[in-house]
Formats: sequence, structure tokens, C-alpha cells
Amino acid sequence: MFVGNFNYHQILFALDTFNLEEDKIGYLEKIVNELSRIVECFETPKALPLKMYASKNISIESSCNELKDFIKKQFEMITTNPYDKRYPGEGQLRGLVRAEVINYKKLLSIVTDEINSINEKKKERIEETIKKNSFVLPIKTTPNHISKLLKNEYGKIIWNSSIGELIDLIKVIIILEINPGLTEKKIAKLISERFVNSEKKRFLPSQVEKVQLMLQSTFWLNSKSSSPKYFQ
Repeated sequence: MFVGNFNYHQILFALDTFNLEEDKIGYLEKIVNELSRIVECFETPKALPLKMYASKNISIESSCNELKDFIKKQFEMITTNPYDKRYPGEGQLRGLVRAEVINYKKLLSIVTDEINSINEKKKERIEETIKKNSFVLPIKTTPNHISKLLKNEYGKIIWNSSIGELIDLIKVIIILEINPGLTEKKIAKLISERFVNSEKKRFLPSQVEKVQLMLQSTFWLNSKSSSPKYFQ
């Protein structure tokens, strides 16, 4: 989209050169300010004939370079007939100016939408970060309830019992296939990423793996035939 000296594709290309969202928004806001200034200039009621705004010898307060250049361009345009010296009249010039204002407003709307889109994505990312860093205290420690909290994908679950009991619980979830895709190989990673202790500190993967290995070498092999305490 071309409007005056603005090219929307060039704006997008320039936008890609910025790494930070703040820089992108700052760049777009400058363009918004320029476009708003031009729209205001074009829409300000004109007391003099429009052709006078293109004159080099007259300085008019309500004018701007973009308006002058636009009107001059209308007088510079000629037909293929070199003898055709017809120039646009006042009514035609005003119609052309109104049409150009519409084009500027369209570009202004597009650039504003781009700013809103960047801000919205930034807001969503912040909200997601807040959710991921939030804490949830389970009202129950049953496999179904804990699995439901895990499926929410947000928040650290506060676990007030031992790591061994947590590993047992996760294994029950796996056996009952309450949480599809969860396997024993993922237990240590899952606990480290989604659970914290009563002091809201993460469990170290090495710590979880050590307890898991200890359980495997003692009673886990026979636990499938017993009734898990979470159902008692």
C-alpha cells in the first residue's frame, strides 16, 4: 500500500529489523504521529483555493509539505496529448484531497492495528509467565485431582509430603492412564518442572531421580498388586 511517501511493505520490512518489542512500538508510534499530523492537515478547513497551497511564493499556516506536494502533483499530471492543458478545478482538487485522506486513514488504521497486535501478544506472554510462576495448593492429593492440575499446564503445585509419596502418586496416575503421554521416564522432569515443596522451592532433578531409584530397588516392583493409599 502506497500513500504519499509511505510504503506499508517497507514499514513491515523495517519493523523486522528491530529485535525488541519496545523498539518496534516506538517506530510504529512515530509513523502514527506523522500520519495523524498529515490527516489533520488535509482535513483542516481551507479558506483559500487549494491551488494556492501549492504555490512556492505563499506561506499558509494551515498547510503542510505533504498537502503542497500532493496538489503540485495534480497540476504536473498531463495526458498523452501535449496540447491538452486542462488542469483540475477547485471542486476536483477537493475531491482528490478527500480521497487521499481516506488512504492516509486506512494506513493509519493498519499501523495502529499492528501496534495493538504487538501489545496484545506482549500482554498474553506476560499473563502466561505469571500463570506459569503462580502456585497452587491442592485441596486433595488424589490421582484424579493432581492430574487435573497438571493438565491445566499452568502454576507450580505445592507438595507438602515427601518426594517418595509424590513419585508413588505419579506412578498411580501412569498405571491408571489418567494422564495420557506421561511415562516413568518423564517423572523426574515433571516433578522438577511442576512441583515445589512447602517453601515453594523446586525439587532438584538429581534429588528426584535418587529417590525414584531407591524406590525402584525396594518396593515398586510389588506395588502394582497393593492398594495405593490415595484410594483408601
